[in-house]
Amino acid sequence: MRKVSLYIAASLDGQIARRNGSVDWLPVPSRREDYGYANFLRRVDTLVLGRKTYDHAVSGGEWPYGDRRSVVFSRTRQARSAAPVEFVQGDVADTVRALRDTSGGDIWLVGGGEVVRSCLRARVIDEIILSIPPVLLGEGLPLFLPQPVRTQWHLRNCHAFPDGLVQLSYEVQN
Repeated sequence: MRKVSLYIAASLDGQIARRNGSVDWLPVPSRREDYGYANFLRRVDTLVLGRKTYDHAVSGGEWPYGDRRSVVFSRTRQARSAAPVEFVQGDVADTVRALRDTSGGDIWLVGGGEVVRSCLRARVIDEIILSIPPVLLGEGLPLFLPQPVRTQWHLRNCHAFPDGLVQLSYEVQN
């Protein structure tokens, strides 16, 4: 079974973006420090994301994830894309379960909040890799939307980078 990983960044106050969706406050990975992004991306061959997250990803013009299969959940968009993107309207958890049962690399749960909440409720996330830069936004889009399901996580690793970013790696505790 393939691993489903929520690899995401949030501000100190738990926001993944400003209210307008901007992530201009995030440090940009560089050759000098990529915060483990390149190693993580090598494990991944499938992405799962919501339509708003997709819209933000393509706002810079070119699809940033290469030829990786990308499943985008949308109630409104059924478009074709030059990138290997599939727009779907089905149940998020059922789709992720079906993806897990196929062969391939890991599955990256990119975001956004509704997709993450659905996956947490269904308990289909195997690990959370959370990067926290030393920034308070005050308001924005929260990392975790309200949900009635409590899940317990085990801290696997904690790494502090010289610029103050802290990366926490958790695995689900059964």
